[in-house]
Amino acid sequence: MKANTVEQQQLTENIIKKVALRFLRQYYKFRLRYEDQPVTASYDLEGVGGIIADGYYSFKKMDGRLFTATFEATGQDSRDEVVFKPQMRLLFWDGMAIASLVTLSLVVFNYFTELHLLDERTLLFRILMLLGSMGVSLLFFFLIAKNFRRYRYIYAVEQFKKYHADEQWIALADDVFSGPSDRFYRELKYQAMINGIGIVQVNQNLDTKILVTPSRQDIFQGKRKRIDLMPQKRAKLQKDGQKFDTKWALTQSWIPAFLKNENSMLRFQRNYKTQLAILIGSFFLIGFLFTKEMSLAGFQSVDTDQFRNEIARSQSNQVPEQEEVLGDSLLADDHTNPDIEEFDRSIWEPKKRINNQPPEAKPVPPVTRRSATPPQPVDTTEIMVNLNKEDSQPYDCARYYTFDTYKYVVVEGNYTSWRTAERRLALIRNSEISSAALAKKCFFYGETGFLIYLGEIYNSPEEASQFIDELNQSSQTAIRNVQQLDIKRLRPPAGR
Repeated sequence: MKANTVEQQQLTENIIKKVALRFLRQYYKFRLRYEDQPVTASYDLEGVGGIIADGYYSFKKMDGRLFTATFEATGQDSRDEVVFKPQMRLLFWDGMAIASLVTLSLVVFNYFTELHLLDERTLLFRILMLLGSMGVSLLFFFLIAKNFRRYRYIYAVEQFKKYHADEQWIALADDVFSGPSDRFYRELKYQAMINGIGIVQVNQNLDTKILVTPSRQDIFQGKRKRIDLMPQKRAKLQKDGQKFDTKWALTQSWIPAFLKNENSMLRFQRNYKTQLAILIGSFFLIGFLFTKEMSLAGFQSVDTDQFRNEIARSQSNQVPEQEEVLGDSLLADDHTNPDIEEFDRSIWEPKKRINNQPPEAKPVPPVTRRSATPPQPVDTTEIMVNLNKEDSQPYDCARYYTFDTYKYVVVEGNYTSWRTAERRLALIRNSEISSAALAKKCFFYGETGFLIYLGEIYNSPEEASQFIDELNQSSQTAIRNVQQLDIKRLRPPAGR
């Protein structure tokens, strides 16, 4: 019992190196090669980037190319080299990138559907919603992805990924794992198979057993670069010589040794540049959409003192009010303003006919103004408004182009012509509800016909919905004929 214990303690990494190199000599003994070319076999080699090969075996093949095989030796004293470690930092940054994309998608969806309107009153609540979306998405990602193999880091496997060799081996003592059912052993075996790495096991009698054979073909198709491996002593001398190099002095000499991470078992972990780029890009787009929403907000709070000071400094206080105000509605038929009458005559007075007949022909008697029939003017009315049971007042589209944010109206119905729209307005006129007929072309490019809306123009869908609720409780006879009311959004065309 004691003898076996001593023997197990003597099965160290150095012993595994010697047994593994002997195994490689036997394993490649019958590979075709140039017999007159020497076979190179060595221990403890090092390359650029802190890559260390515990063993190296090479020879020249019949096609003239160099065949190389390297191995990583692991005993009970160095089992951390083949036991996976969770990459929690990589999991966190992946989760942050995914959560930012999910949050960006929700912001874009809300921007086009307007489920939640953003203004200065709701800004804090919107920020809390974003943080909540990020937190929930990150939590769900962590629960789903925490057992993914992407986040299981094995030092020996990750080091093999950093350089090219024709065949790579992991040589380990049989007491490194508790048995075939050990979850660390199963993970090592799986990652070795998908990366084309061989595994050989060394028992207490120093006999070898192949557990996994390496891939005979380059499954990475030349994506791994070749590096020069040299004895560690010479590599150390070369590295010490670089300390006096100007580039090295400017970039690395001032960094403390514990921050260089050159000898750390985790030095081959993936970086997080892509995740950080996604995170920054997502928040940039979210901020851009926030700015767009704030510019369209129907509510903006202003400090009282600041507002009074701006009004006091405004140059509009120096402009006197005009004595008479000319409305923007069409004039009544019984107007008597002589200037307007003369203006009308300049527009509607028929032109005199030009006599183009030859001299011998009988001239056409002139047409007097009284007998002339003026041309019928084209009705350019685009908006007709009922208010306080008075006759409808006509306007054009420009009357409503005074606002620069979204407005909302309660649509009673859509009509194809002015005639049908006016008839409908006449039915609603006796009601106490104000109404208006509006040409669709004023606000909806490419659409024809007219719509009738009830009430006023509202700043938000909530105000329009409140008006609908009031109508539903109304007992007005004219409103009973309204079958369905719809809330429609208005915004002046760009450039008007």
